[in-house]
Amino acid sequence: MLYIVGVGVAEGYLTERAIRLIKEAEVVYGSKRAVELAKKHIRGEIRVMTSFGENIYREIENEAKDKRVVVLSTGDPMVSGLGRFLKGEIEPGISSVQLALARLKLDLTDVVIVDSHARESYEEIKKALKIRRKVLVLADRNFDLKKIDEIDEKVKIIVLENLGLDNEKISDEITSDRTIVYLELI
Repeated sequence: MLYIVGVGVAEGYLTERAIRLIKEAEVVYGSKRAVELAKKHIRGEIRVMTSFGENIYREIENEAKDKRVVVLSTGDPMVSGLGRFLKGEIEPGISSVQLALARLKLDLTDVVIVDSHARESYEEIKKALKIRRKVLVLADRNFDLKKIDEIDEKVKIIVLENLGLDNEKISDEITSDRTIVYLELI
């Protein structure tokens, strides 16, 4: 059986059910960061993933035919996570998106979420702002806030970094790869 388990955005954000699935797993896959977040609950064999892709996902699925396998996904597997790539049961986690919404006191149904990790998404952001007026952008330090001014000069920008960590901050500049940018057309 294969489970894709969200380990949350930071330490302390694992759900009770996620902890149980991790403890019961014979084999646990995950990035170094994901394994670190779940380490104290892992009893099975740990396999740190250093690369991702179709071949690796199919190998994991084949192994899960004979073993109880968990693949750890930081945050939530269905929020720009591994849930869309693997065929298994999904166990949600607490994502940076959820923390950002809590910090900003926004309802999920009021925003559009755009993934801008390692890719250009400015046209997508422009469309989303026009449709919904409020956008959460999953960003990294390469995201160019100046390009938002080119979209429309009447955009409120709030940068949320390292959500759930000791160095969490809300500002108007990007200094981390763990960033969410809130944009609101005003």
